[in-house]
Amino acid sequence: MSDVTIVSAPGKVLLTGGYLVLDPAYSGLVVATSSRFYSIVRTRSTTSAPSAATAHIVVRSPQFQDAVWEYAVGCNDPAHIDVQPVHSDGGRNKFVEIALQRTLSLIGAMNGEMKPSQIFNGSRSLDIVIVGDNDFYSQRRALEALSLPATMLSLDKIEPFASQNTPISEVHKTGLGSSAALITSLVTALLRHFQLSPELDLIHNMAQYVHCFAQGKVGSGFDVCSAVKGSQVYKRFDEKVLRGLMDKTKVTGQEILETVTPSSLWTTRSIPIALPPNIRLVLADVDAGSDTPSLVGKVLKWRKENPEYANKLWSDLNSVNQLVEQQLRSLSRLAEVRPEEYQSTMRTASRRAGTAANTVGDETSRTLRKLSETLQAVRKLMKQMGEASGVPIEPDEQTRLLDACLKIPGVIGGGVPGAGGYDAIYLLIAEGDSSSQEQGEGCDTISQVEILWQNWKELSVCPLTSRADAGGLEFIDNMDSVKGLRKVLDSI
Repeated sequence: MSDVTIVSAPGKVLLTGGYLVLDPAYSGLVVATSSRFYSIVRTRSTTSAPSAATAHIVVRSPQFQDAVWEYAVGCNDPAHIDVQPVHSDGGRNKFVEIALQRTLSLIGAMNGEMKPSQIFNGSRSLDIVIVGDNDFYSQRRALEALSLPATMLSLDKIEPFASQNTPISEVHKTGLGSSAALITSLVTALLRHFQLSPELDLIHNMAQYVHCFAQGKVGSGFDVCSAVKGSQVYKRFDEKVLRGLMDKTKVTGQEILETVTPSSLWTTRSIPIALPPNIRLVLADVDAGSDTPSLVGKVLKWRKENPEYANKLWSDLNSVNQLVEQQLRSLSRLAEVRPEEYQSTMRTASRRAGTAANTVGDETSRTLRKLSETLQAVRKLMKQMGEASGVPIEPDEQTRLLDACLKIPGVIGGGVPGAGGYDAIYLLIAEGDSSSQEQGEGCDTISQVEILWQNWKELSVCPLTSRADAGGLEFIDNMDSVKGLRKVLDSI
């Protein structure tokens, strides 16, 4: 067992595949972000534990008020490890509790139904710290407290892993998938801490199970898959693979192991993808908020009641979603085989209003124009779905905001990610090469976008600092490589 284990998992943005990704027949294009969730597991040598417990676990989330949870680990049945809360400042945290209980049970089964005393190998205390990068949570209050405008430069002045000064139940999230990133990093950190190094597919399957059980339903899983494997084109697994465990409040480690071990029953398809060079993902938090489960439930109900119309719409959306993937891959290929043409086109696109309509000529230009048109087609069909189902997938307020953004030089396209609603928007922006950026080309687009957002009256729009990051899980050996992480741990 290691002394300290640190694992991080990225947040996500679903560019295409909203609602469709719930159906295994369709795919979604999900981009992992530079914003990450960190789980730090530390062993403490102690001979004391609550009552008859074999071990004592303390979990802290220092960004929130009263976010400390203590657990006693016991075992009345060698096949089942109990994790019981013994103290909590802020109520029970089912995500953490389920992750601990199910993962320790899995660890026991992977080691031949070991008891907790054997798993912990004499140590009777485990400290766990979970923290997320600032972009997972709205930083509006912090900016107001510092009297700073809502810009990326201002956000960089907020200390890493900033305190939210609120209970975790009241925090305003930005939709980057904090629960999936948390579960994925925590499950992986526990497995790694106890010197187990399962393949990524087992980690993925286990994180999917824990996340689904904590949420009380089997979701699409794209957020967990991207937290494990990074940016990708994703097709979900058949939910039947988890049905046997979802109905049980108490399961053995062997049952978990048999379910999450990679097999033909896990039909997840994950194909890596990355944004092409000189195309930047820009995100914004929109302060209005949507209840994603409610939106999804209403759309699925409408689809069931209107199968002919809905299936045609699903098919049309699937076609344009696949075009987005193909055009991104084509641009990445052109960046490699025609680098001069590619850079020239991106420099032109970065300073031209109406990037798609006015960029003509070479293959890179044509492909970039097609990408912009296809992103518009995705928006149109998603809005059509929203209007038909009575769900604000792209509300009129968001439509006006996005249309205004598209008039700014360098903006290729954008949309409302995931299930839509009032939570967020994304833009894809053309950037020139490094020399042109030093002269202000490409960078001007970001400035103009931020000015538009600051002056937008209809909605409150705050940028995020997250960028696209193709990577998934990361194992961190040097704590000081993550800015601010040691300071957070030392403050506990």
